[in-house]
Formats: sequence, C-alpha cells, structure tokens
Amino acid sequence: MSQALYTERSWNPLARTVELTDTGLRRGGTTTPLDELNLGAMAEAFQRGCWLGGGGTERPLDRLTDGAGAVPVTRLTGTTILVKARQAAEFSRALGELAVRQCGGPVHVAALADRARAEGVPLWMARRVAPGPAGPVTVAVDRRLVRADVWGPYAPVVRIRAPHGFHRDSPDPSGGLRLSIGDASAQLVLKKKLRKSKSSVEARLPGQRWVLRRENAVSSWLLRNEHRVALLTRPPRRPALEPGTVLLPLAPVQHESPDPLDAVMAHVFAVAFGLGDMTGLARFRAERRPAQGAEPVATDDSWDRPWFTNLGKGGEDNEPGGNDGWGADGGDGGDSGGGSDGGDSGGGDGGGD
Repeated sequence: MSQALYTERSWNPLARTVELTDTGLRRGGTTTPLDELNLGAMAEAFQRGCWLGGGGTERPLDRLTDGAGAVPVTRLTGTTILVKARQAAEFSRALGELAVRQCGGPVHVAALADRARAEGVPLWMARRVAPGPAGPVTVAVDRRLVRADVWGPYAPVVRIRAPHGFHRDSPDPSGGLRLSIGDASAQLVLKKKLRKSKSSVEARLPGQRWVLRRENAVSSWLLRNEHRVALLTRPPRRPALEPGTVLLPLAPVQHESPDPLDAVMAHVFAVAFGLGDMTGLARFRAERRPAQGAEPVATDDSWDRPWFTNLGKGGEDNEPGGNDGWGADGGDGGDSGGGSDGGDSGGGDGGGD
C-alpha cells in the first residue's frame, strides 16, 4: 500500500485536490507515476535549496508560499507542468525529499549532478539513447532554447547552439546556428532549394565535410567527404511504442560507417534538421534573442509557466502542434498542419519548400 506524503481534502467531490504518495502524484482525476517524473533534476535542485522550474530556471525554496500557489514539476521529458497546491511550500518540500530518497540519497544525487556537469547538459533535459557502431549514442535537445547535444564513446561531443537566436532569413547561411565538434567550430551551411534534390545541410572542418542530401520524400543520406555514412529517416506518424514508454523515439538511423564520430554526426543531423522533402531546413523555432553567455538559458519568468519539450507521447508533454520538431515546434523543418508521410495532424512531417 502506498504511503501518503502530501494530501489535500475537500468537501467538494469535484475539487481538483493534490495528493503525493511514494508511488505517484495525483492531481484531480489524473495520476502520474513517479517514473514519469525527472526526480534526479528536482532532487539536485532541492538539495541546493532551490526549486526547479520551466526550462531549467530555479528559485530559492524560501520564495515558495506557505499558502496556495503553483509549483512547477518537471517530467522525464523535460516538460514542466504546474501543480496548483493549497500549501505550495509543504508540497514542494514533500516532493523534494521524496525525489532525493528515490534517487538513492544525497550522495547519489551529487553523483548525478557531477555526471551532468561532465556531459555539459543539465539534468532537467531528457536524454534519449540509440545504438551506434561503437556503442550507445546519447541525444539531448531543447527546441525552445535552440540547443542540441550528442555524444557517444570514442568521439568528441557535438553541440548546436544559437547565441543570438535562429532565424532563417539571416544573411548568415547557418541562420544563426553554431555547431561545435569537441573544441572545434564547424562551418554550418543550410541550403533549401526549389529543387528538393539540390537542398542540403553542410558541416565543415578542415579536411572534413559532412553533407545531408535528400534521398526520397522521408529520408536523407549523410555523406562524409562524399562517402555515405548513414541513412536518416523521419519517424512514422504514430510509432509503435512499448507500454509505459514516455519518450518519443529518435529518428531511425541506418549506419554505413564504423567511425564513432560519423555515428554521432548522424544523430546530430537527424535531431536538428529536416529530412526527406524538408532537407535543408532546421527543426528549431525561428526567434531572435540577445546573447546571454555561452549557454542558452530560459528567463526567470519561465519558472512558473508550462514548458513543453514535445518529446513525449502524451498530452502533458506536448503543446498543440508540437511533435519533436516535426510539427509546429520544428520551425521551417516542421509543419503546423497535417502533412504527408511521417506526419500527424497538427505536427506532421510534410510541408512544402
């Protein structure tokens, strides 16, 4: 039998009361299992005396009200939902203490924080893993912040950032995107042509050149120095998922090269750019913003607002039209209406040139 850690009572049977137990979080008639929450990220912030909000923002615990208030809760996908608790401070304290216990205690939480710092990716961001020729490749992306991080064994980490935002109409052929391979900055060029076969995305280093070119309506080849290294394909409209799966799968990658860096680059292109008919476009929202340092960060006013990453299969994780960059959240590389193959209503893979 589960143990209640925070409970609200009401004489009104229709009231949306909140209850936290050691197995899940209930809000009204909706119960979220603990394994759908990013307990590690919330525990790490709580252990430092902070509470995690939308987009990785934080506020000191002592700023949470003792009375009624909205408390951000971070899901496994990185999405933030708001829980309207009658005792906000008490609820956050109960959830924070539970998160630390579920993660194995303060020492294990500190180890999670150390790992995240080593990866250069905050704990609140979801990690998705795919097999590669040299071992698993890990992918983290947030399209609102315009950032992607991909790494695997025996290869440098590859990152995409947009220090001043991403905008397709920029005279910069990268649209403001910056791609780094380890400590080296690669030249990034996006080309979207009326003839789909002429569209491409290029990443260049001295002596190295990766090019993404359209193969058919839903797939693109990644080439390195004109040799094929991977075939990238848009995910199906409604992927078959195992029961209990929370995160959407990554785009299928058929590796043709044993090189570990090629495997990492394949997933960079697969998560950040359009494929098939959308080759040549980036799957990030177009936005302009002032530079805020080396890493993209959300502003403080995002703390108590919903933050959707669109990386989950359920409605709680996705805003209308959002679909892992294949929908309205994909900027030029997505489609806000029902697209063609690989798309779904409000978040399809289709679209035009």
